[in-house]
Amino acid sequence: MLQTITFLIQTISANGLNKMKFEYSLKDKIRELDIKNPQFALLLKQVLEYWASLKDNDINNQLLQDLVFKYSAAEKKMKQLNQELLDKQKRLDDDLASAAEIQKSLLPHKIDSAENLEVAWEFEPCEHMGGDIFNMFQLDDAHWGIYMLDVSGHGVQAAMVTVSVSQFLQPNSGHLFSRKSEKSAANSELRTPAEVLAALDIEFPFERFNNFFTITYMIVNTKTADLTYSNAGHPHSIMLRKDGKMELLQKGGPAIGISDFHLLGGQEIRYREGQLQINPGDKLFVYTDGITEYQNPAGEFYGTDRFYEIINALQGQPVADIVAHSIKSLMDFGNSAKPQDDITLLGLELKNYPAKG
Repeated sequence: MLQTITFLIQTISANGLNKMKFEYSLKDKIRELDIKNPQFALLLKQVLEYWASLKDNDINNQLLQDLVFKYSAAEKKMKQLNQELLDKQKRLDDDLASAAEIQKSLLPHKIDSAENLEVAWEFEPCEHMGGDIFNMFQLDDAHWGIYMLDVSGHGVQAAMVTVSVSQFLQPNSGHLFSRKSEKSAANSELRTPAEVLAALDIEFPFERFNNFFTITYMIVNTKTADLTYSNAGHPHSIMLRKDGKMELLQKGGPAIGISDFHLLGGQEIRYREGQLQINPGDKLFVYTDGITEYQNPAGEFYGTDRFYEIINALQGQPVADIVAHSIKSLMDFGNSAKPQDDITLLGLELKNYPAKG
């Protein structure tokens, strides 16, 4: 009996569990044992437990080996998919960079033909393709149009709306003039800022683009120094008088794309209009909320109060210096952190009284 047990142990140790004939041999030897003998029964139990543990280990080893093979295959597949994703991301980044360059090309490069006006601006794009854009263009001998808009959100969708609106507001688009007669373009007259905003609101409903945008549109008459404006949910432009008094241009209405809700609330007119006189030394500032909502690393907003204070503190300087120093103050506040939104600031100053006659 003891010899049989010894054989079992030696067989298990020598052959392991890799040979099928071992199990048959083990069964034969077990039949030869006197399992009724308590001494041998206990010993046999221990041998069988040992054999079972070896078999469990073999199963576990096989499972582990299968898992290793599966993991290796999955890792290889993951590397392949990751590389494909990186390639696609690179192509997307290249496309977005190209689109951003196209968007920047829509911004004015230099305005030196605006009679009696000094103009300066700064544009700081955020990390993503944003929705800010502005322009200043001549409408006729006496009038200049100015607009600044900010489309909600970021990325390609916002940029597409931005480009569409900028095309809508081109002087030759036909949207900034209304014709008295279909026979002659000479009979056209300027549409007022409120009329232009109302036309935009009809052309760009929220349900069509899933975006709304804020905009301010104004017309400056360089012959009379009159400014007419209307505002659609955009931050109020600032008129800084030569004597230091600050006026906010607050006439207007809701953001473009959501004015129907405004009308449902009982408001009869979509956009109201304001008019004021510009005097020599007065400065106009138009901006987007990327300035006031700029955050420093601690999460603190720059805010309107800081912005108004820096504008007012610099009021005696040329408009170009005020614009440049305002943006520098903003960047100093945020430790030059990348803006979370596009930052746009346009400044305009009337140099002299318009010539009479």
